[in-house]
Amino acid sequence: MSEPAATATPSGGPDAPRISILVPTWNAAATVERALASVLVERTIPLELVVVDDASTDGTADLVAALAERDPRVMLVRLTVNGGVSNARNRGLATVRGEWLGFLDADDLLLPGALEALERPTADPTVRAVVGQRIQNDGERRWMSKGYDNPDVRIPGRKSIATHPRLMYYASIHGKLFHRSLIRGLEFEGRVLGDQPWTIRSLLRAGDGIEVIGDTVYEWTHPHPDHWVETITSATKASADRAADMARMAPIVFHAVADEVDADIADEPTRLAVKRAYFERLVRSDLSGPVAKALDRRDHSTARLFEAVAAFLAAVPAEIVATSEPLVELVLQPPAKRWISLVSSARASYWAMVRTALRTDPRMERRLAWRRAVRPAFTLVRRVRPPLGPAAASVILFVVSAIAALRRRVGRS
Repeated sequence: MSEPAATATPSGGPDAPRISILVPTWNAAATVERALASVLVERTIPLELVVVDDASTDGTADLVAALAERDPRVMLVRLTVNGGVSNARNRGLATVRGEWLGFLDADDLLLPGALEALERPTADPTVRAVVGQRIQNDGERRWMSKGYDNPDVRIPGRKSIATHPRLMYYASIHGKLFHRSLIRGLEFEGRVLGDQPWTIRSLLRAGDGIEVIGDTVYEWTHPHPDHWVETITSATKASADRAADMARMAPIVFHAVADEVDADIADEPTRLAVKRAYFERLVRSDLSGPVAKALDRRDHSTARLFEAVAAFLAAVPAEIVATSEPLVELVLQPPAKRWISLVSSARASYWAMVRTALRTDPRMERRLAWRRAVRPAFTLVRRVRPPLGPAAASVILFVVSAIAALRRRVGRS
């Protein structure tokens, strides 16, 4: 099939399937048949399975083509140039015809009964989106991620982003159905964080028409480190370089969501609360982990990560940055606490990140100082221009962290 225009959004006609499932693939020959079979096992709901192959080189497209010959519900879109997962999904959006839209990655699974469980609430015409439950599997164990495991996501019922903002912690497109009325004009963007704004904007448009169900419908493959294989959707956090790429996307996705909040929520305090909740979701779920891993590895690209985080903070309204405790505890304090082991090339960019936060709130230096001895460091950075302020602050942190390290060694002896 030739490549469709990415901007088209076909309308579901009288002969359209009830549900379209969109699957982007790239070099997924080892997993794609199993993934697609988890959809095609459904025989009672009219559906189509649109697979967009992103110029695979391992025979993935041929496997899907053979399946399409056996099952007319399968449609293969072959892309001739690899453009990444967001481009592949956008191509698929130009093709799907169903009244309802769901997503599957080529290394994941829909669990038995998933489509039936997701489709059931759509009999109510006021429902615009259905949110099911998701588990993760690394080949050795199954679990539920900590951030996702919160009442807004886990307790069934009718909800909205405005009343249940922690729904945004389940910001992936998976395990959900979206009515096609929600997706007009929406596109995916970027190779990392590409589905977050799409998902959240769709859910914002749904208003109070979001039905959360208790059924576990989706199994997300989170490969064990010993078995990791790169696929079209596996964005790794294995290096600070990759994490910096993600952090550079953070201002883009934040503003995309913020603009949708302004368009869909009338009450100003609620708008601010939702934007603050999304900022904290980005900090907790997308930035804090990469910062901790960069510190553990003493990654030489940590400076790039800190620079990207600084740019993100500068792009967010000061009133949101100023009140974020997760930002202080999970991103800004850890490098300072481990100053003695922080790679020297990252120290200047750390102070640039801190100065951005300090400008949002005069009380920030007090909040950053986890002990009285380090507060002068943050005061110097706020009051004395570089390079003198950061240089003097670095000396203070070096001495404090060296003393703390010595005490730990003495305590272990």
